[in-house]
Amino acid sequence: MSLQFNRSRRFCAAMMLVAVPLAIGCGSIGKKRETDSDFLKPLASATPDVAKSKRQPMPSERSLCMQTAKTVASKGHAAEAVKLYEHVEQLDPTREPLDAELAPLYADLGNHDAAIQRYNRIVQRSPDDSDLSNNFAWTLMESGRFDQAIAEATRGLQNDAGNRRLQSTLAMIHYRKGDSAAALRHFSEALGESAAHHNLAVLEIDAGNVDSARAHLQQAMQSAPPDAQTETLLAALDTAAAKL
Repeated sequence: MSLQFNRSRRFCAAMMLVAVPLAIGCGSIGKKRETDSDFLKPLASATPDVAKSKRQPMPSERSLCMQTAKTVASKGHAAEAVKLYEHVEQLDPTREPLDAELAPLYADLGNHDAAIQRYNRIVQRSPDDSDLSNNFAWTLMESGRFDQAIAEATRGLQNDAGNRRLQSTLAMIHYRKGDSAAALRHFSEALGESAAHHNLAVLEIDAGNVDSARAHLQQAMQSAPPDAQTETLLAALDTAAAKL
C-alpha cells in the first residue's frame, strides 16, 4: 500500500469522524451468560476455499472517500462533504466531475457562483429533469439573478407543465423580484386562489408588511369554507396588532 493511499485513507477517515462520533464504550461489553462455559471452545479451521471466499477486496481511495462524503453530507455537514467530494475529484481528474453532489452543497454554503457553475453543466446533461430545474432556479433566485431564475423555472415548466413545485418556485422568484401580482398569479395556478393569498400573507408578514398581509388573509377568507390555518393566522395578526 502506497504512502499516498495511506494519507488519503486517513484524510477520509478524519473527515468521517467530524460527523460520526465513536459510540463504543463500556456499555457495549455484554454480560456473560450463566450457561456459558468457562472454557474457550476451539474454532473450526476454515478450508482454503472458504477462507478465500471471506476475503473482501480493499476499497479504492476514491470509493472510500465517496462513501465517507455521502455519510457526512447526510449528517448535514455541508462544508466537510464539499472538501471530501473535491478531494475525490482530485484523485481522478479524468472522471466526470461530481456536479450533482457538489452543486446543492455549494448552494447550502452560500457559494452561489460555484453552485451555478455546477448546475449549468448538469442541466445540459439532463435538460428534462424538473427537480433539477427547480433547484437551479431557486439557487439563481437566492443569488439575486431573478431574470435567469425566471427563465430557468419557465424552461422547466415547458418540459413539465403543471408541476406545482416549479410553479410555486416561479411565484417565489417574482415575489423576491418585487412583482407581487405575478407571484399571486403563479401561486394561484399552482395552489388555487385562496392558498395563493395565504402564502403571500405569510411572505408579507415575514417582510414586515402587516397591512398587506391582512388584506391577503381577508381575501383568502372569502373561500368557502375558509381554511382553518388562514383563520388562525388572521386572528393572531389581529391580536398582535391590538397589543401595539
